[in-house]
Amino acid sequence: MKVLIVYRTRYGATSSCARRLSERLRAQSVVVDLATSRPPSAKEFDAVLIGGSIYGGKVQREVPSFCEREQRALQERPVGLFLCCLLGGERAEAQLRASFPDWLTAHAFQTAVFGGILEPRKLRLLDRLLVASVAPPRRIISRIDAAAIDRMADALSALIGG
Repeated sequence: MKVLIVYRTRYGATSSCARRLSERLRAQSVVVDLATSRPPSAKEFDAVLIGGSIYGGKVQREVPSFCEREQRALQERPVGLFLCCLLGGERAEAQLRASFPDWLTAHAFQTAVFGGILEPRKLRLLDRLLVASVAPPRRIISRIDAAAIDRMADALSALIGG
């Protein structure tokens, strides 16, 4: 079985989650950052996992663009959706639903919020100013939910028999 994992990250948390997801799968996987590479067609894979991070209240535009471009292929295979953000609970779930097309969210075998990381020293100047206006972090905030990543990997492995 072959699995495509595509994602878009701003500061690296989503990339870390995508790599962990790939390592946990019991299948061959290809991991592609939509910011730096054009992904292969979803038609070439048995399943697709799509993720993004929230920036300015929205997922990066490359994520829904990929979904629309690959709509037909995505509707024909198992798809999992994940989001990285620091919010939790219903607010995070609402952002997840808003980040992907309705047809894809309804089709997905699983959706998950993997949490997020805020590293003040990595922030660009404008981002640093925006964050400081709300609550200036003095140290790294890490809220990655490794168990959520593992659950998605296990669910996909069970689904495709990997």
